[in-house]
Amino acid sequence: MRRLVAVLAAAMVGLGGCAPAVKDVKRALSAEDAGTVWFTPDDKAVISGVLRLPAGAGPRPAVVLMHGCGGVGNAETGWEPVLRGAGYVTFLVDSLGPRGLTEICTAAAPGTSIVDRVGDAYGALAIVSTHPRVDRGRIALMGFSHGGGVALIGALTWARDRHVRAGGATFRAFLPFYPVCAARYPELYRLAGPMRIHHGEADDWTPVAPCKEIVAEQRARGQDADITVYPGALHSFDNIGRAPQRLPNVRNPSGCRLELASIEAPIPPAEIEKCMTRGASIGWHPGATETARKNVLAQLADWLR
Repeated sequence: MRRLVAVLAAAMVGLGGCAPAVKDVKRALSAEDAGTVWFTPDDKAVISGVLRLPAGAGPRPAVVLMHGCGGVGNAETGWEPVLRGAGYVTFLVDSLGPRGLTEICTAAAPGTSIVDRVGDAYGALAIVSTHPRVDRGRIALMGFSHGGGVALIGALTWARDRHVRAGGATFRAFLPFYPVCAARYPELYRLAGPMRIHHGEADDWTPVAPCKEIVAEQRARGQDADITVYPGALHSFDNIGRAPQRLPNVRNPSGCRLELASIEAPIPPAEIEKCMTRGASIGWHPGATETARKNVLAQLADWLR
């Protein structure tokens, strides 16, 4: 309890005094819990997620959703009703707002790297799996852009072994949407469950080619991985209503190729900066969005049936 109070005190500094009360931070969920849920993914931060339940009774499969570098937006919220309509509980995690951040697209922020946010995802898994209406054996991880990188790394046995305690729930499957695939390291080739990447052919922010290479290498090593590429689709192609546009100030890792001895190996900031550029294109592609929804629902039905 003292540890939780200290974490909350630190959170109040970052949030200008808007952190939740100790009683509002959940260690486990009841059947009545829904809406905003505050939780501690790593005993270092207090973050939140929005829990929404589908109609009907009985334990249901669930999907944990991880947003991109701009925080919770149309891409993630657009998937919530689609998933709930198919009978899935959704838990949309907010990694930025509770940390006093609005975006990490133009500049990195401590504690919010993709590897850091894998801890947020597994913390979300731990809390949502306690809900009486969630089947703890049927939970998938789905992420978008920066959150797609979370789903990609979260799919590794390295992530499962690092974040799941003995007897804890594990993710059944992983759905990274347009993740960055710039780095290679040994842990990348052991998956904790089936992984299906969804990516736009015309993506100039997190290009598809390196992701195709990763999937080919994983498959060559007997891993259950695949990728679907959507012709003509830009980054964030499922961001409903977002007209195609150029974002001039965002950090762009499309020129980065990193070979690491381990996922835990430190990367000198200068190494990142010398390959990083500025500017990227995003935009909704209605056809790709419709097809992706059909594909994802078919994949989830196969994995979480």
